[in-house]
Amino acid sequence: MGLIRGRSGGTSEEAFTQLRVLSQTDHCALTEVAQRIVDDAVRRAGDSQPDQAPDGERAGEALYETVFANAPIGLAVIGLDGSFERANHALCRITGYHQHELRQLTFQDITHPDDLDTDVKEATRLMNGEITSYQMDKRYYAADGHLIWIRLSVSIVRDAAGEPLYFISLIEDISARKRDDELLRRRASRDALTGVLNRSRFEEELARYQSLARRHGYDDEAAVLMIDLDGLKQINDQFGHAAGDEYLKSVADIISRRLRLSDVFARIGGDEFAALLPHTSTAHAQTLAQKLVEMVAANSRGRVSIGIAMLMPGQLDDALERADKAMYQAKRRGGGHTYGP
Repeated sequence: MGLIRGRSGGTSEEAFTQLRVLSQTDHCALTEVAQRIVDDAVRRAGDSQPDQAPDGERAGEALYETVFANAPIGLAVIGLDGSFERANHALCRITGYHQHELRQLTFQDITHPDDLDTDVKEATRLMNGEITSYQMDKRYYAADGHLIWIRLSVSIVRDAAGEPLYFISLIEDISARKRDDELLRRRASRDALTGVLNRSRFEEELARYQSLARRHGYDDEAAVLMIDLDGLKQINDQFGHAAGDEYLKSVADIISRRLRLSDVFARIGGDEFAALLPHTSTAHAQTLAQKLVEMVAANSRGRVSIGIAMLMPGQLDDALERADKAMYQAKRRGGGHTYGP
């Protein structure tokens, strides 16, 4: 069942909504508030004299309504068909929709297609009594169309006979948390100096390609290039490590601009880079390697030696090792050369 977050108003109350981490006790208390409102609505619908309720009872209902309306996270009462029956102010801020707009929508309308199936399955299990609640992180479309991440907690209200009446949804905006997680993931997979992928990420991508090739029986070739910077030590000794760092960055930039978006390029050692070239013939790999040697020589203060290894059926596992050996053969020729099949 889904609800979400969207445009922000920048108020201090919203900042509290976004930054506060709710405890399990908070979740239970807010769910109870929403359920009490539903219970009161059901009772009033069956009351022949709703205006005759005792003052204390009406005061209690008003208190619950106030708590619901002003809760620091999104709260909603969702019909069994997915419609938004009730929504509080926080949910409107989160989604960017006005209350009357939400009441014309269902959770299906604003759910990211990739997340809808899981949500519907969990809601169905909840209706069938297989579970008492569920929680999930998922994406929704805000009123302005941009995607947002929310943490959704859902429970259900039943009548005296045990039949389901409504879903109660609690919605926390976790978009900032997801962005931070993605930034950390990207930093963990990148070389700090050059900004290209690091060795561990390259090995992951190579292993993924090898797995796909085995599973789907790729019959076309791919190539691995091992690229060594000739003379990095001399540059460091003669001009200082800052100059050596600039050389590394310039080579990474030169090669990155020449490769395709589908290629995987990484720094895998102090003076070594590697590239995975999917769907690449031997002839193309040789031509590209020679072009890279020439481009580095023309646009930097050093040279590179490149070893080439092909990934073909039956020759997947040792590609990096074969490329490394080929690279040393290129260096034995005096540097600034390529070597391969």
